[in-house]
Amino acid sequence: MARWHDVAQALRDAITAGVYPPGTKIPKEEELQQRHGVSRTTIRRAVAQLTTEGLLSPVRRGGTTVREQPDRAPLALDTQVWRDEIGYYFSQTVQDLRALQPPTVAQGPCPADVAPLLGLQSADPVVIRDRIMGEPATGRVVQLATSYLPADLAAGTVLAQADTGPGGIYDRMEHDLGWGRLDWEGVITARPATPQESDLLQLAVGVPVLCVTRMSIATAGASEGRVVEVNMTRRDASRAEIRYPITRTEAG
Repeated sequence: MARWHDVAQALRDAITAGVYPPGTKIPKEEELQQRHGVSRTTIRRAVAQLTTEGLLSPVRRGGTTVREQPDRAPLALDTQVWRDEIGYYFSQTVQDLRALQPPTVAQGPCPADVAPLLGLQSADPVVIRDRIMGEPATGRVVQLATSYLPADLAAGTVLAQADTGPGGIYDRMEHDLGWGRLDWEGVITARPATPQESDLLQLAVGVPVLCVTRMSIATAGASEGRVVEVNMTRRDASRAEIRYPITRTEAG
């Protein structure tokens, strides 16, 4: 095993044990070199690894500090869809979030990870709706939401407009486009954040995004049974925790 692995593990253990509490600095490179008998390059590789893991935060001209771990907000794993005066929402923990700026709408190629969910080929045209959601009182960005809609269904319709009216795109789908009462299916994943996501969500280096992906399925008309929208929300994974009930079976 490379020496930087040993140094990284020693620092990781010290952070876990509270030797270096959150907000404090770890020893300088020269001290770590002497302590572990390794080169400066080895120390920097170990520190870079722990920075990528979200344990350390380099401070410009100020050394390296142990990162403060933010409090996690419960994100209920709801299997129900809810509705209020604004429209549908899919977890009671996000009901109070609001769009912090008008949505952006564009047409572009379907991303490779979304195409199979829509039954499309990668780079097939889709209508892309982006929203930045957050706390209206503080302006803090909490969630990024992107909807992908097949262009053959959405282009030239109200779904491609910034303002889709009361109830949003789902009311238009159900009441105006004749797609019936929508069904939904969800998937939860995680992945590295893009630079834009890191900037908007103000992520620490190395922190991934928690992705909640929802498929909207038409139940009537010519599109019956077709996935007519994929909605992907992204959150700071270090600030969210998924909670769900566990039910005992009859044999348990």
